[in-house]
Amino acid sequence: MMDMMIREAKAQDAIGICTLYQEVMQYEYPVEKTAEKIRQLQNDHCNHAFVALIDGSVVGIIETVIKCSLHKESYLIINTLAVRETFQGQGIGSALLAYVERFAIERHLGSISVGSQLKRARAHQFYEKNGFQNIKLHKIFEKKIVRKPSSP
Repeated sequence: MMDMMIREAKAQDAIGICTLYQEVMQYEYPVEKTAEKIRQLQNDHCNHAFVALIDGSVVGIIETVIKCSLHKESYLIINTLAVRETFQGQGIGSALLAYVERFAIERHLGSISVGSQLKRARAHQFYEKNGFQNIKLHKIFEKKIVRKPSSP
C-alpha cells in the first residue's frame, strides 16, 4: 500500500469527502455545508470524522460518535466507513478501523459498534475479518422532522 496518513477531517477536505460519498454511497450534499459541519466537529468532543489521505487526497473516511450510556460502559459508534472504489481491498478500511480502535482505547471506551444493512454481505465479512461480531439483528425506524417556515 502507498504511504497513507489518517487524521481528523479538516474543512479543506470537504471536496474530497463529498466526492468520496458521491462515488461510494451516492450521497449528494453541498461542499459548503460539509465544510461547515467539519468546522462544527472541531468543538465537539463526541462526534469525530477521520480521513485517510494518500498524496493529500481523501481516499477514505470514518465518522464516529461517542455514546454515553446508563446501562453499560460508554462506547464508540461508527456511523460511516467508506473507501474510494479504486482503493478498496488495499487495507485502508482496516487501517481506519484500527485508528478508531486506538482512539476508543485512549478514551477508555468499552466497545465499538457499527451497523450494516442486511444486503451488504461483503461489508459483513469485512467487519468480521476485523474482529467485529454480529450481536443482534434489528430494524431502524426514522421520523423526519418537518420544520415550519419562519414568519417574517
